[in-house]
Amino acid sequence: MDPETSPARMAPDAEPRWRPRVETVLIRVPADPDYLPVVRSATAHVGTKLGCTLSEVSDLRLAVDEACGLLLRHTVPDVRADGSGDLECRFLLDDPSLRVMLSLQARDVARPDADEFGWTILSALVDDVVWRADGPTVHVEILKRRPAGR
Repeated sequence: MDPETSPARMAPDAEPRWRPRVETVLIRVPADPDYLPVVRSATAHVGTKLGCTLSEVSDLRLAVDEACGLLLRHTVPDVRADGSGDLECRFLLDDPSLRVMLSLQARDVARPDADEFGWTILSALVDDVVWRADGPTVHVEILKRRPAGR
């Protein structure tokens, strides 16, 4: 097929069809500390996929574990039979960064203190962390960037 007349050929001012792919991994577990090992294991696999070193994977697992712990300790989850009260963990891999978004439905919530030990540890392990409540949904968002040059 002639490249000049090919339907895939773009006009010079058209947007490219190819865009970098953001990979998403979604895990939903009961809002119970007994299920956090599942989230930690997934975190390790996602960190490895991103190309993190073993030390970075360990730090990432600890950060996600601490974020889940903070979320569970500072909320009263709205546990429902239909699973809508589960802890949701969404990993967004957008090389060279990883965004982890944790959320759950809660009947009651207390924002962690900035000087709380868990929050201090979490803040030291990641590039950015945000706690927010949107109505009954509480979110913790973590951003971890891979060092440049890798």
